[in-house]
Amino acid sequence: MNFWLRFGRLCLDSLCVPIAAPFRHVSLIRMLVQREIAARTSGTLLGKLWPLVQPGLQVLGFWFMFAVVYDMRNARGPSFLQYLLLGMLPWLCLSEVLSRSTGLFREFSVLFARSPFPLEVLPSVVVVIPGIVYSTVLVFTTGWMLGLVAALKAVLVIPLLLLWALPLLLLCAVIGLFVRDFGQALPFVLTLLMYVTPILYFPDMLPQQVRDWMWLNPLADWMTVIHGLLTDTAFPMNSVWRLAGLWLLLLVPGWLLYRRTLLHVRELL
Repeated sequence: MNFWLRFGRLCLDSLCVPIAAPFRHVSLIRMLVQREIAARTSGTLLGKLWPLVQPGLQVLGFWFMFAVVYDMRNARGPSFLQYLLLGMLPWLCLSEVLSRSTGLFREFSVLFARSPFPLEVLPSVVVVIPGIVYSTVLVFTTGWMLGLVAALKAVLVIPLLLLWALPLLLLCAVIGLFVRDFGQALPFVLTLLMYVTPILYFPDMLPQQVRDWMWLNPLADWMTVIHGLLTDTAFPMNSVWRLAGLWLLLLVPGWLLYRRTLLHVRELL
């Protein structure tokens, strides 16, 4: 009984502290986000529009490649481009956040190396810009393809995905601090995961023996849930329970490792 009480408190702490940190340090988060946007767009003609223009151009690139060059509308039907974009945009957001999290402490070391700094806000800083940018592009893309109701549902997709990815972000930040090779290897691993996840193809294009093992890939469950939610089709609740179970399994260890690392991060850097 005591174990489950402690585990419940740790789950609550693991969830509340990283989420509450931005609200306690709103001005700091705003300053860091503005600083990042300025660093990315300073001296450019489009200025602050660039974070939105880049994923927008990616959407146009996918449309040109698969709807024009490969003419997948005739090969797999008009829903192929819809399927591709609804899965690819959340994936790009997740991939960007996890890749950047491996250098989280080193990226902001100048800010906290010699002065007090609330390190628990760093995960929020990493997810703010990709979350806003890809949510905006996904909402407009979904509205363009599926209508207003689907666009309203799309507002939830990226925030829920990033909330689910919070334990992974914390673990990647800790591992990236201690093992520098991890930051170099993760983009390659994420690319492999993209190929084994039904994002660029329909699940029914896989051999049956491969589909039988897709439940081992949580990202495949995410694709099932996203497409089911946005296209208003039924999806297996087993996918939801697997995602929730994995999230609960990783949340406490991820937060405990991150919290203990905070005590020594200045020494390590």
